[in-house]
Amino acid sequence: RLTVSYCRSSGPGGQRVNKVNTKAEVRFHLASADWIPEAARQKMASMHRNKINRAGELIVNSEESRYQMRNLAICLEKIRTMVMEATEKPKVVSKETTQKLIERVEKMNRERLRQKKIHSDIKQSRKADFD
Repeated sequence: RLTVSYCRSSGPGGQRVNKVNTKAEVRFHLASADWIPEAARQKMASMHRNKINRAGELIVNSEESRYQMRNLAICLEKIRTMVMEATEKPKVVSKETTQKLIERVEKMNRERLRQKKIHSDIKQSRKADFD
């Protein structure tokens, strides 16, 4: 199922970063992951194309923390959120709701233009005629 490997993390840290394997990398074959629904697998394949290698493995890595176990937990959380995003159903907005939103935006625009007109009239009344 999941293949976990650790390697040295990049970035600052001095001697510790050069000798301790803290970066976690989790990979699994997406097409044969039977614990993910088929529709979600296809959606994940299209959403995360850049994280899938030629062998069809989805690769997730983390080097946020100094600790190996915390980086592994972060990787697993990333996989969990990827699956949740892929299984999420899009919201269905009713026609009444869209109509209310459109009316609200139009009302706000009318009010904004009315305020601009009032402000313009005030500025025009301040001008003195030099004729």
